[in-house]
Amino acid sequence: MYRSTQRAAIVGAIAASALAIVAPAASATAQAGVSKTCYTVNTCQIDPPVWFPGGTLSVDADVHGTGPATWTVRRDNGGTVCQTGFAAEDPARSWVCNNVSAGWVYGIVSGGSPSVNIGLRW
Repeated sequence: MYRSTQRAAIVGAIAASALAIVAPAASATAQAGVSKTCYTVNTCQIDPPVWFPGGTLSVDADVHGTGPATWTVRRDNGGTVCQTGFAAEDPARSWVCNNVSAGWVYGIVSGGSPSVNIGLRW
């Protein structure tokens, strides 16, 4: 009887350990993103569009040089999701677009001088 109780305790401990390892991964929120850097032009577009599941969309943009710059997030069908202007002299920055509905999106950044970078994260 002692041996079967000991086996049951060992099996229980192994099962509990396995659940403890798997549970955080199963409950974690999936995060994704895409970025693109264009080295020889001052306009860069993420292509092809990516599927965004909806919610909060973070936009990362960086350009070099001087003057005005703009980033835009657009839908595959051509509608604008969000956009803003900034100075090309600014360091790399991030912005947030809230309450964005699910769909195919892409990002565009332009301004300054090469190289330019646009990134979308969720």
